[in-house]
Amino acid sequence: MLHRRRRSLWPGLAAVILILAGLLGPVAARAQTGAAAGDAAFTVSGIAVDVSAANANAARDRAILEAQRKGWDELYRRLVPGAGSAPSVSDTDLFRLVQGFEIADERVSATRYVGTYTVRFRPQPVRDLLAGSTASYVEPPTRPLVVLPVTIVDGRPVLWEDRTAWREAWEAREPGASLVPLLVPDGELDDIAAIGVGDALEGNADALSRIVQRYNASGAVVARTELPAGGPDVARGMTVEVTRYGADGDRVQQSVPVRPDASDRPEDLLNRAVVFTAAALDEAWRRENTVAAGPEQSLYAAVPVASLADWLETRRRLDGINAVTRLDILSLSRGEAVVMLHYRGDVGRLREALSRRNLTLSEAPGTAVPPAPAVPGQLGTLPARPLSAGPSWVIRQGGSGASAAAGAFGPAGAGPAGSGFVGTPLPAPGAPAVR
Repeated sequence: MLHRRRRSLWPGLAAVILILAGLLGPVAARAQTGAAAGDAAFTVSGIAVDVSAANANAARDRAILEAQRKGWDELYRRLVPGAGSAPSVSDTDLFRLVQGFEIADERVSATRYVGTYTVRFRPQPVRDLLAGSTASYVEPPTRPLVVLPVTIVDGRPVLWEDRTAWREAWEAREPGASLVPLLVPDGELDDIAAIGVGDALEGNADALSRIVQRYNASGAVVARTELPAGGPDVARGMTVEVTRYGADGDRVQQSVPVRPDASDRPEDLLNRAVVFTAAALDEAWRRENTVAAGPEQSLYAAVPVASLADWLETRRRLDGINAVTRLDILSLSRGEAVVMLHYRGDVGRLREALSRRNLTLSEAPGTAVPPAPAVPGQLGTLPARPLSAGPSWVIRQGGSGASAAAGAFGPAGAGPAGSGFVGTPLPAPGAPAVR
């Protein structure tokens, strides 16, 4: 006879221990929460396995491998638009892709094992494998979206005051169930202070910014639906009005109709609405963030800046572009930054990705990039890096008003002529890149 055993889940346990020890404050804790949610795109949950073998241990071992393979198939379909079966990988390669797994539920008999798994994959090895096995893939978000489930009950909008069935359906959603990681606030006092239901419905920029920053998210989603006082009417179905707010203030709206199955109960209809809404957000992300596969490339670019705030805003926008894998700052002066941008895909797709963040990328023939100066405090002198033989580029904010001329470099390591501001040197080899 099968018997049931539950195992506790471990994600975030280290952060909890550190918080209890007083080593992490609330801000750091929220940042870790956002980072963990950002990795959810590489996490596949709800993987069911049912394996029989000569004994319980053999069945469990086979089940673990089967869960990881099922997880890899699901992750591949999630990240590669229109994909069929995932490319076959050896057990050794699969081991390199998997970061860990969790058992949400299991039942064991003498020869049979039934369980439900969550498998977490390592983001970079997955990207590397996709880069060599497919023409394009979807680069997942690095941070979650905060979901604000608003219920209109008899004409009264509710967000925090009552525990509505709509909110409960979102809270019951399995993490790792979609491409775009979605985070539902707990409704604590700080959440209530950050944004009210009126702010959410009106799209109040300041309030949305507060709740997004509180959870280190990339944006917010207001998921609004109307329900009768007695709960959803299964016969009529329901509609979810979805408004997505990006970090740059962009706003995208869509309606998600939800039709019930004949056997649906009210809670089934609500769960279906959550799934349909998440799927709509996934599809929107795929349209905007499919990148060409292939090896990582790089280009040198000048970034004219009018002020420190201007540079910080440009860098924030660059950090939000999934096609950009790394940003190295070569020099920074009063009127201009020089960077090396690492990306996947071709320049055309990179230009489109920058355009969506209100940045322009244009060629600047004849622009020279200064070599790295000697690093003080080290024995000897580091050799200067050779100049790139390829074209140079200029990155500008749309409408930023930055007036520094593209490619106006002074001596190596210096800002524009006459600025009197010495640029920051390249980091020593092996030092972490500035991101």
